Amino acid sequence: MLNEQGFNLSFYVFLLVLVSLCCGSAPGWSEPSFRSVMASVALVAGWTILCHTAARMMVLQVKRGHMRIRDASRMLEIQLDIFRWLGLPVVLTCLGAFSLAAWSREQPILESSMMLQSIVLLMPGITILLATWSAEHVFGARLGLTDSSLRNYFVSLWSGLRAGPVWLIIPTMLFLLLGDLAEWSQPIATGNAVAIGIGVGIAVIAFVLPWIVGRVIRQETMSTTDRESITLWLNRVGVKTEGWTAMRIVRWNTNGRVFNALVAGLFRPGRMLLLSDRVLDELPRGQLLMVVMHEVAHVRRWHVPIRMAAVAPAWFVSIWVGSLFTNESLGATVGGLTGLLLTVGTLSAVAYLTEWDADAVACKLAVKAGGQAEGMPATEAEAAGMMAAALGRVTAGHPAARRASWLHPSLAMRVKRLAKPPRMHLI
Repeated sequence: MLNEQGFNLSFYVFLLVLVSLCCGSAPGWSEPSFRSVMASVALVAGWTILCHTAARMMVLQVKRGHMRIRDASRMLEIQLDIFRWLGLPVVLTCLGAFSLAAWSREQPILESSMMLQSIVLLMPGITILLATWSAEHVFGARLGLTDSSLRNYFVSLWSGLRAGPVWLIIPTMLFLLLGDLAEWSQPIATGNAVAIGIGVGIAVIAFVLPWIVGRVIRQETMSTTDRESITLWLNRVGVKTEGWTAMRIVRWNTNGRVFNALVAGLFRPGRMLLLSDRVLDELPRGQLLMVVMHEVAHVRRWHVPIRMAAVAPAWFVSIWVGSLFTNESLGATVGGLTGLLLTVGTLSAVAYLTEWDADAVACKLAVKAGGQAEGMPATEAEAAGMMAAALGRVTAGHPAARRASWLHPSLAMRVKRLAKPPRMHLI
């Protein structure tokens, strides 16, 4: 991605899913029973009420004339962000202290399926996330800022899910299902057959992922001018836009909320270049070229597979740490937390390097893609300037997006890196 607008929520969702699944082997501190479910439901329900109470208080402040809508909205945003992060300990309490994770492992229907257990594990965290979005909707509906109909309420919640969490949860579920199938097939298949089946399954998931993304996001018709320009740029740098191995170019309808671009799909065919409505509508042609070339650079340099591979050593260490404990459940818990910390640290370091590399390679590609046309960069130095301008434009009005995050260097760091000689850029 070009920028990390909304990075805080992305990091939260990543941690939410990872922490929830790591708790799958958490020991039960009490005898697991249906009381674990009831206690978890009560705690999450209380948290949901707390979120909506905060929204209603802000509504009252506005209606009584004590606060402006903009100030109340900002205050509510801060409060709900705090509730989201404090929701992580709530998830740990439900899964660990209340023994919800241990309870799920003992249920006849769930005990033989990691995928079904993961649904139980993710339920508290996802419910808390939805509660914060629900509170935001209630705030807008009570003040007449959005449609208060029940249909719009559910549409807004679903829009929030498919804008981020669904992209992570669905592939995770598919991989867990693959593990279940491998486990179930062991009594009737050899070790080699299981390994081959897992490999084929991973490949299938990798090819199916763009199809899933295409169904999740909202697509809309792209203007002929935009499509012709982007197709020409891609063809000039050797990216096919026709035939069964072509990269699809998609206009991503975000209702003007997202200023970003990304490539969905590790392999051809089926790979898609997603360009949000704001990127296409608000960027000058030269800066749009740099956005497109940045995404092409991620593909050319195999950055996504590199990031995925970089996480693997952390989990080998996690398994080793877990083996040091005689108590299997405790070892799995400590090992999982170790893997979590190492994963975040490793992924962050690799993400920084690949972002810098994508910026640099994009400058090289843009000179070729622009074809010396008017408004296009003629040199790498000009391309670097356009890239810096594009980065500034997509983060304008969003101070948080300009600061360093766990997956992206700060705007200042990227601009400074772009100003260096080309040989200093690449990793």
